[in-house]
Amino acid sequence: MKLVRPSDLCTVIDEDDIVYVALLPDGPVLVLDGVSALIWHTALDPQIDDTVAYVADATGQRPEDIAGHVDAFVTDLVRRGALVLVDHD
Repeated sequence: MKLVRPSDLCTVIDEDDIVYVALLPDGPVLVLDGVSALIWHTALDPQIDDTVAYVADATGQRPEDIAGHVDAFVTDLVRRGALVLVDHD
């Protein structure tokens, strides 16, 4: 899994298990809840080495069944500008 962080071009509000990500200045506002919020939090947590394994364990899924979905979701958030890749030389 790629190392990511929130983009400097967005504002994040994390409230009541829902994550609101506002891409500035004109949006859209992304509303992440349930598994999407779990993936957001997990991908950003420096204490968690394996996002897929953590999400799989939390949802009762097998890592090999969800790996593609988790990676595609994170990749889409990068494409949308909500997350940016972190250089880790």
